[in-house]
Amino acid sequence: MIRLEGVEGQAGSFHLGPIDLSLPAGAAHALLGPSGAGKSTLLRMILGLETPQKGRILFKGEEISHRAVEERGFGYLPQHLALFPHLSVEENLRYGLKARKRSGAGYETHLKHLIDATGIAPLLDRRPETLSGGERQRVALVRALAPKPELLLLDEPFSALDPALRRELWHLTRSLQEIDGTAMLIITHDMQEAFALADRLHLIIDGTIRQEGTPTQLWEHPHDAQTARYLGVRNFLKIESWEPEDRIVRVAGLSHPLYFHETPPTQEPSLCAIRPESIEITENEEGSDIFTLPAEAFSEPGGTLWRARLGNGEILEVRESRMRTPGEKRELHLRLPPEKLLLYP
Repeated sequence: MIRLEGVEGQAGSFHLGPIDLSLPAGAAHALLGPSGAGKSTLLRMILGLETPQKGRILFKGEEISHRAVEERGFGYLPQHLALFPHLSVEENLRYGLKARKRSGAGYETHLKHLIDATGIAPLLDRRPETLSGGERQRVALVRALAPKPELLLLDEPFSALDPALRRELWHLTRSLQEIDGTAMLIITHDMQEAFALADRLHLIIDGTIRQEGTPTQLWEHPHDAQTARYLGVRNFLKIESWEPEDRIVRVAGLSHPLYFHETPPTQEPSLCAIRPESIEITENEEGSDIFTLPAEAFSEPGGTLWRARLGNGEILEVRESRMRTPGEKRELHLRLPPEKLLLYP
């Protein structure tokens, strides 16, 4: 469907690329990354608002790197929605159809289906300023999909909404995308949003794609320590020595070694990482893989974050689904599962 080959760009001292990215027809992908990573620059190139300095952009096999915005025909849902305040909701919905000269029974049936699916029929005579945030989002989504674009680009359109409404709109957007078979590329810094909306993720950091794969692949196997930190890994333990043949690492602050299951890295690792939710709290006090550490409880939505102190004074964060009293102090018997350990140079 759309393919980026060696795309590069420059904005002041910031360099983007080279970027290689492929989005098949009907697929839902996300370009995920922190602010300043290059997401917006790359989006502008795909839309046609900027031209790559190097490389090319192909759509259905044809190069479109220098093609005008209106000639590309992509659907676009921007962060600030850009509804026309002087038009009614229905006039907003029909704007894209008129601009692209799309008419006929097929488009009318499609528009009616979108209106019914999103529940905005009672809003058709109203102006955008009278709508709630969620209603405006629905209207903008329908407007973007009404001309039946082959590719829909979303630029963090749900970032200003409360969490419950955002989740509702994620599911609505995904269901409409699957029904219509529209290819979709979501631009976002929000990991939850990317995981909810996309089948495949392209993680961009400092202007380069650091890793791509399914949400499960990125979550379970971040390629490097910087990627792991961005994807929510909080514990990074300094490795003092390792025995790759026996798959053993000795880390600072723990009394006995850790065992790992992953294939030993080609470079000697300096960090052993694990997610707080991957650490097991057990009642067993003895065992070669059990560590007893003093810890303090901190509340967080849906559970407790324990901050356990290692022998060298470093903190090991442990997440528990059970709610505990904030400030509670106790000794925790912990197990770091070998299959959950990540090793990085």
